[in-house]
Amino acid sequence: MATRSDYATRPREQVAAILRSRRRFLSAGEIHRELTEHREKISLSTVYRTLEYLQSKGDATVRIDDSGEATYTSCEPASHHHHAICEVCGRVEDVNCDVVDNFTESLRKQHGFELSGHKMEFIGRCRSCR
Repeated sequence: MATRSDYATRPREQVAAILRSRRRFLSAGEIHRELTEHREKISLSTVYRTLEYLQSKGDATVRIDDSGEATYTSCEPASHHHHAICEVCGRVEDVNCDVVDNFTESLRKQHGFELSGHKMEFIGRCRSCR
């Protein structure tokens, strides 16, 4: 994730700092509540715009939760990866998925299917919650 000096505005710095400090998906509302609890003056719409900006820069990823709400976490854009999400505490771990390349090649060779993208996440319990 980019460093504090990479963001031009205080709201961007604040939202990015919250995403970096948590290892779970957070809704815009959760981020907004945390900021207002720390007496920061920021509107919910600014939080949403900031999350969209961070996502466009590759510094955050979005996930639609079971209720249909968009949630966000910090993400290192350096390499393609997926997420292992703890169903108890919500902790998110990045998972390197080089094996997907083999699967993609198999789809192409065996079925003539050219993969244009994919979504994958692993749900379970983290080390602390087991």
